[in-house]
Amino acid sequence: MNALMGRYLVFLLLLVNTLTYGATCTTTSTTTWSCGTPGQNDDLIVNHNITITGDFTVNNGSITVNSPNTLTITGNLTFNNNSTVLVNDGGCIHVMGNFLNRNNSGDVEIFGTLNIDGNFQNGTGSGNGAVIDIDGTGSISYGGTCSNAGTVTDDDGSYSDDCDNPVLPVELLNFRGTATEFGNLLEWETASERNNDFFAIERSADTQNWEKVGSVIGNGNSDLLISYQFLDASPIPGRLFYRLKQVDYDGAFEYSYIISLVTGELPEFQLQKVYPIPTPDLISISYITNNEDPVHYKLIDNLGRNVNLGIIVNQFGSHTRQLTLSNIPPGGYLLVLTNKGHNVAAKVIKSK
Repeated sequence: MNALMGRYLVFLLLLVNTLTYGATCTTTSTTTWSCGTPGQNDDLIVNHNITITGDFTVNNGSITVNSPNTLTITGNLTFNNNSTVLVNDGGCIHVMGNFLNRNNSGDVEIFGTLNIDGNFQNGTGSGNGAVIDIDGTGSISYGGTCSNAGTVTDDDGSYSDDCDNPVLPVELLNFRGTATEFGNLLEWETASERNNDFFAIERSADTQNWEKVGSVIGNGNSDLLISYQFLDASPIPGRLFYRLKQVDYDGAFEYSYIISLVTGELPEFQLQKVYPIPTPDLISISYITNNEDPVHYKLIDNLGRNVNLGIIVNQFGSHTRQLTLSNIPPGGYLLVLTNKGHNVAAKVIKSK
């Protein structure tokens, strides 16, 4: 090997050693990650409601938040160059501090919600190329100041290059819940209110189907700190999701970010409902489980044959999952679900 080639190889080795590569880091529960502690170069995949304590910076890594989960940052959140951020529809990033996007690209996409308790800053100077794309039903809200040297685009044109995000009717500081012996206690504070008629409290077991469980009268117009609370005295066992629907005097409304609580002592595995019966194709299965082991299912026909087998990815709490019957002929079947050795069964009818 000649001297020039040797120096070239040494240069390559030094270059490789200066590069930082992150790992794929997926939530494995509401408190743990597959990589241990996520770092700023990791590719974070959020499939559970989870909290990162303190400030967090994304450099060469990425964040993907999938529905119906919320990633909470208790400090500030910063996106630097070469970072990729995707909040899917139904997902949420909740920043309890300030938000700063230094990412000079269009790789920050919000299909869900980005809720910022503090200041919103997109870009750090004139001519900055920081871009945030708000797609579909996505939204951004902030409780502090706004500084936008970059571009924020929205499908319906409600955001542009300037900080023209309209003043929110209610400046929500926080929204939290506690499971008590008397029910689920929900508490929230507002820093200011404009034409605030009332809050509707909505509850869901799956973040897809919501029901109103009560309401609290608002304070109209105020620049004072106001505290509210509501007790859901009849929660069903399992993981429940809550959101606030803030309604103005003219009927306009906005939703808060979603929080979740685990209520009561859960059964190991309990089937709640299978519907609709009969069905031409899709069937919904509602169940409760106190573990995160997979749920195995099988459909048995009248001759005792297994005509459909599969696995449902499971999480702690109450869930509704859908199965397709498109690949089996019309008729009656027995649906058997198994989780950690516990079996439950229900009759299913596929119509023509």
